[in-house]
Amino acid sequence: MSRMALALVLLVACEEPAPHATTSSVPPPVLVSGRPLSSAAVEDELSTKPLEILKFRFTSGIKNRDPIDKLDHAKPGERVYAHFAVRNRTGRKRQITVVFAIDGKEKTKVDLTIDESWEWRTWAYNTVAANEKGTLTLSVTDDEGHPLLEERLPIR
Repeated sequence: MSRMALALVLLVACEEPAPHATTSSVPPPVLVSGRPLSSAAVEDELSTKPLEILKFRFTSGIKNRDPIDKLDHAKPGERVYAHFAVRNRTGRKRQITVVFAIDGKEKTKVDLTIDESWEWRTWAYNTVAANEKGTLTLSVTDDEGHPLLEERLPIR
């Protein structure tokens, strides 16, 4: 780790800036307001960052953590996977709730843990019953109740 990076880490980790920080050639990290960051402020900044769905795809399977194809419709009796790439830069593990419904009736509900990551790949699935017709709806919310995604897939 370079001295500059170490200095930034130390400045961010300290509650109060070191006395020599104002004379350093490396300015302390600042918020938009221009105030130096304390460790509590860093934690607050991270905790307010939302989870982001970077990629989504309905697929018939997963191989090596990636979708094997892209579905434009589901067939009765078919397993339908919802594959996600999620960005979690909140500084802590988070959770998303994935709900599959067919014509408004909830069929499957899955909670998925999202570790802190630039791009966390995960998935859930629902098997469409042989007698089901209509539209498969997928809803995703985060652990704070914020909606992240809603997608639909016709069943033919």
